[in-house]
Amino acid sequence: MKILTRYILFNYLRNYVISLFVLIGLYIVLDMVLSFDDFAVTREGAGALGAVRNIASYYFYQSFRIFAQLSGVIPVTAAAFTFLRLSRFNELTAMMAAGMHLVRVAAPAIIAAVVVSLIFPLINQEIVIPAIIPHLQRSRSDVADAREKANAIQNLQDENGGLLFASGYKLPANGKPAVMEKVTVLELAENFDLKACLTADKAVYDSKQAVWELTNGQRTTDLAGRHRDTKQITEYKSNVTPEEIALFRSGDYVDLLSTPRINDLLQRTQVYGSNDLMRVKHARLAQLLLNIIMVLLAISSVLIREQGQLKYAMVKCMVLVGGCMVTIFVCQSLASLPPSPQWVDRWPALMAWVPIFVFGPLSVFLLDRVKT
Repeated sequence: MKILTRYILFNYLRNYVISLFVLIGLYIVLDMVLSFDDFAVTREGAGALGAVRNIASYYFYQSFRIFAQLSGVIPVTAAAFTFLRLSRFNELTAMMAAGMHLVRVAAPAIIAAVVVSLIFPLINQEIVIPAIIPHLQRSRSDVADAREKANAIQNLQDENGGLLFASGYKLPANGKPAVMEKVTVLELAENFDLKACLTADKAVYDSKQAVWELTNGQRTTDLAGRHRDTKQITEYKSNVTPEEIALFRSGDYVDLLSTPRINDLLQRTQVYGSNDLMRVKHARLAQLLLNIIMVLLAISSVLIREQGQLKYAMVKCMVLVGGCMVTIFVCQSLASLPPSPQWVDRWPALMAWVPIFVFGPLSVFLLDRVKT
């Protein structure tokens, strides 16, 4: 490896590490300042040390999610600072005087940016985040308050058309299973008449058997007739799992799933959040390519010869990369809103690839137009 190649590569990787810690740290500090009141409620006697422990526990796991959100900005920031610094100290001028093509100078940084933009986000999104989903689902107040909180479930439809209600639902966490309290399931006939009613004081999910184990479970039939039949039951089996409940209650849960798990869910019938699943599935692959495209846009903007053009290069870089990020945001917002039922399967894929079709050729054109 040539000395110049090692020099450019070392500078880029150093700036990547600096950008990684600075951007994630800045995100955490701003989020903590704006939400510090949520950490104020701690267990009695925990004191300041307990509050610090809660904050550290929360943001340790959230840092992986933050990295997933900033995985496209970090390589761009590192590339911009690398070549702005080289231009600022006339190093690019010296390289050009030695007969080096500027694109050849930028090649090590481009290759390094492609590698880190593909490997690190993939490992983080497909391996790390799915393994810590219970920790990422905790809110700030849940971390600060040790008491388990139960939220109600209303009108959750199962695969048989029944409607599930629960006065409280506790997420699975720390090795504990998911729990529903005061459960009622209304079983409906094809004409939407009430066929049967299932009630239980408590339902605990058995992940090995994929069933809810009921406490004081009863199933009553012939509710409209004179001869009601009530039977004791010990379990409730349907497609209603903690994962389905998470999809039903929050669209953000989809972003935490691995791609193979998303594909598995899309193969199932009666799945909640299908539009969000399709959006995330197509956007995840497109985002990897867009991270590389944004790096090319940044490098083509800041790869200049004259020091007097540094401010112009910085503004150009921010406009191009910012425009690309805004386009990505708009397309992702529209991806889960197909214009008609015929576009349900194709619309998320189209919206995911629109920014690539727009900014991909532009990035290659601008990099080819670099003056050297």
